[in-house]
Amino acid sequence: PLSTASLRADLARIYGLGLFEQVDYRWQAEGDTHGIEIDARAKSWGPGYMRFGLSLEEDFEGSSAFAISARYLQTAMNRLGAEWRTSLRLGTNTLLESEFYQPLSFDLRYFVAPIVSLNQRNVALFSGSDRLARYRLSTLESRIDVGRELGNWGELRLGIFRGAGNARVKVGDPALQRLDFNTGGYRASFGFDTLDDTVFPSRGSRYELELEFAREALASERDYETLISTYAGYRTFGRHTWSVGLDLATSNDADDIIEESYLLGGFLNLSGLDRGALAGPHAAVGRVVYQRRMGSTGGGLFDWPLYLGGSLEAGNVWATRDDVSFGDLVFNGSLFARFDTFFGPFYLATGFGESGETTVYLFLGATAN
Repeated sequence: PLSTASLRADLARIYGLGLFEQVDYRWQAEGDTHGIEIDARAKSWGPGYMRFGLSLEEDFEGSSAFAISARYLQTAMNRLGAEWRTSLRLGTNTLLESEFYQPLSFDLRYFVAPIVSLNQRNVALFSGSDRLARYRLSTLESRIDVGRELGNWGELRLGIFRGAGNARVKVGDPALQRLDFNTGGYRASFGFDTLDDTVFPSRGSRYELELEFAREALASERDYETLISTYAGYRTFGRHTWSVGLDLATSNDADDIIEESYLLGGFLNLSGLDRGALAGPHAAVGRVVYQRRMGSTGGGLFDWPLYLGGSLEAGNVWATRDDVSFGDLVFNGSLFARFDTFFGPFYLATGFGESGETTVYLFLGATAN
């Protein structure tokens, strides 16, 4: 017997693949034979998709950051639904990452994904609470993951990686030596995502756990382990949306490895501080964010929903696990306005630090984080 509820759920899952403009069904009868015809109409645009983004940050104390971003997604590359995903960011922090995502069967449960990435970012070097220098860290890395999709809500990955990089002094004593390093090891990650929207979620949650095991046998400078955990949850009551988030990072035998520093600073990541203002092998940051839908900004093409909101944030970094203390937490906050525009998400925000720091943010479109 036909279950229309199951049929509609299956059609929704097919539509959720993002390959079809419309997925529907209709009853058919030929003589005494009855059946169902499923109409899966491919998108009239694509299968390649490009998105752009722009971000500007200014703290009015001589530190600013900018980025121009682009993301390209090529879908339906073969009968199993392979995808090619590439992210590019040019600016203060540079990123080029490309992944070829290849399902291994038509049920899309298992996949293999080779990835290549080039990353350049600024990392502060501290002695206690004193900043000694700021390094420009460059890393080139390749890895291959195998994984399993967990329904339409989660993913599990296991991978192996190799890479190389260097860190040179950007601000500080020129006598400080350039650092060259190799990376290599194993990586495991687990994540789930039940958010109702990838850009402006109003309900659901997202979590990701990433474990990295660097090994000398795979060219790493030495054996060490790192852990990064991120969580965000959303609830909406009428026009009011609340979210909470908690990010944790720690390492074992990597307290003095600059390339494994976790960075704090930036919007909703201690918003009053400029991006990467704090760096260390052990870090924590929590946030509570409130936003209220105020209405729309205009009519026609410019009928954009307007939201106003703010955040409270607390976190810090520590040089060793023994130094971790709630008494050292740094408190920050932000006020922001956001729109869901024709060109993509738009944010205008101001961050505030407990010592009087102020940073202004502007984001438009898709940004490559």
